This record gives sequence, structure tokens and C-alpha cells, in this order.
Amino acid sequence: MPPLSDRRDLAQALRGAAARGELFADFQPQADLATGAIVGAEALVRWRHPTLGLVPPSNFIPLAEDGDLIHEIGGFMLDEGARCAADWASRGIPLSVSVNVSPLQLRDDAVVEQLSSLLSEHSLAGGSMILEITESLPIEDLPAVVSRLNSIRALGAGVSIDDVGAGHATLELVEQLPASEVKLDLSLLHGNATSLDLMTEIITAVRPRGIVVVAEGIETIGQLYRARDLGCARGQGYLIGRPMSCEALEKLLAS
Repeated sequence: MPPLSDRRDLAQALRGAAARGELFADFQPQADLATGAIVGAEALVRWRHPTLGLVPPSNFIPLAEDGDLIHEIGGFMLDEGARCAADWASRGIPLSVSVNVSPLQLRDDAVVEQLSSLLSEHSLAGGSMILEITESLPIEDLPAVVSRLNSIRALGAGVSIDDVGAGHATLELVEQLPASEVKLDLSLLHGNATSLDLMTEIITAVRPRGIVVVAEGIETIGQLYRARDLGCARGQGYLIGRPMSCEALEKLLAS
């Protein structure tokens, strides 16, 4: 994390970055582990600062959450995710797109209203979009959040819980939310026997509820086989594909 003075400068520079065209989205493909087919992609925000160049998300996302700029960034990414999903669908590439949503964005109805508007605007099936709740902050006012997530599910969109097994994303939290998907923290797949036991515990608990399990951080064939054999339906990681532009992913699939 940058020093405090640098953090203040970055936070100031981040304000309005989307409107200035400094933010863009990359997309990391997800594969069906049974067939190997690319079936989805996670939208990942990038910030190209005019003088600093690319600023790591690990530096600016916490600033956005601290300074309440996450709504600006989250709104931009939801727009980009829907735009690319619609573009792919029009070319016969029906990929689901996962867009990260901070718990801060779930404190009011704006994200639900924006999603509903985008699905209508782009004539998208609800299943084309998955809202992926990040684990960076605890969820406050759980009943209200559950109500909003139920509204998102009613639109046909998916609700994913990111980084389960780390931070605030516990199995207990998953059991309280109307999730359609969980993404296992990459530390579980990369860890020791205890980590794999926790991974197995989570998979065993959520699969009877019809929840899709996604393994993150797949970098080797061995990890892919391990995730598949433990019961993960989808996988994401450098072995499957690195983050790339909307257009690059379309070309990859076309080839």
C-alpha cells in the first residue's frame, strides 16, 4: 500500500477517472472443468493513470472503498460487463460475465436498479450477468442485503460470493445469502492438506443447494485436476487464460 501522502494523492486522482476514460475492463476467462469449454469471464477493473501508468487494483480499490468512490467504479464496471456480454451474445458467444460488487454497493438499491436497466437496454438474459460480492469488507444490515440479492436473483442474474474461505467470506456467510455461485479463495487450492480439507468442506456444504463452485488460481494441470476431482464445476486462473480485453477474448474464442 502506498504511503499516506501518496494514498491521498491517488484518491484525489481516482475521483472522476471513469469519466475521463482512465478506467477500463479486462476479462479473465472461466472454463467448465468437465468439458474445458470457456463459459464465462470475470470483469476486472484497470486504471491507467496519465502519469503513473497502470496502478494495481490492490492499491486503488481500498482507496475507492475508503473514499466512497466505489459506486463510481462499480457503476462503470457494470456498464462495461453488460456491454461486452451483449456484444458477445450478438456474435453467438453466450458467455456469462461476473462483475465485482463491494458490500458498500449493497447498502442501497442503486446497483439493483442499474442492473435491471442494463438488462433491458441491452436485451440481455439475466443469466448473462453475475454479481460477485467481494470479501474486502463485512456485510452490514444483512436482512436488507439479502432482500437486494433476492431482487437480483429475481432478475435472472447470478449472485457469487468471492474468495470463500478467506477474510469475511466464510461458509457461515454463504449459508445466509441467496448465492448461486461461490468462488473459492486461491489459497485453498495452493495450500496444504488443511486448506484442501476446508475446500472439501465448503464444496460438500454448498453443492446440495445447487450452488456452482468455481476454483480460482488454477495455474497447473495438477491443480485443474484437483479442483475438478474435488467437485468444482468451473475454474479460473492463468492456465485457463490471463485477463484480456473484451475484443481479445472474442478473438480467442473465435480461433
